[in-house]
Amino acid sequence: MSISIKTASAAVAIIRSLVPSESFLVLRRVIHPEDPWSGHFSFPGGRKDAIDRDLLATCLRETREETGILLHTDQLQQRLPTETAGQRSQNHVLVEPFLFTIEDRPNLTLCPEEIQSACWLQVEKFQNPALHRSVEMLPGRLFPAYPLEDYYLWGFTYRLLLTILQMDKGLR
Repeated sequence: MSISIKTASAAVAIIRSLVPSESFLVLRRVIHPEDPWSGHFSFPGGRKDAIDRDLLATCLRETREETGILLHTDQLQQRLPTETAGQRSQNHVLVEPFLFTIEDRPNLTLCPEEIQSACWLQVEKFQNPALHRSVEMLPGRLFPAYPLEDYYLWGFTYRLLLTILQMDKGLR
C-alpha cells in the first residue's frame, strides 16, 4: 500500500481591514466557461506559478495582480491550515490560506479578465445568523450560504470565513 501526501498548489489572501469597521475583502470572479468557480465569490489568490518561490509568494503575486493591493509580510497575521477548495467536485485543489490584517481599505485596481467586482464584507453583519440561508447551489444539494450582492457567498470562501471567526472567538 502506498501513501500519497498531497501538498497545496494554490494560495489565497484573506484580507481583514479594521477601519472603518472590521471587514474582509471578497472578490466576485468573472463568468468564464473554463473556470469551475466562474461567477463565485472568492478571496484573492490562485495557483502557484514556476516564478513563485513558495505559496506566500503566490499569494502576494495573485493579490497584486487581481486587486492592485501590495501586501507585505509584516501584515501577515497567520498562515491557516491547508484547505480543499471544490472538495465535492472533480476540480478540487489544496489551498494554503494566509490571513492579513490591514488598517484601512486601500483603493482597488481590479483585473477585468479575472475579477468582476469586489466588496468589503462587514463582520458584524456576517455574524448575524438570521442572514444566512440554506441554498441549492448545485442540483439537489443544499449549502449554507450568505446573500451578497445578487448572488451567495458559499463553499470554500464561506467555510474559511467561519473558521477565522471561530478562531477569533477562541482568542477573546
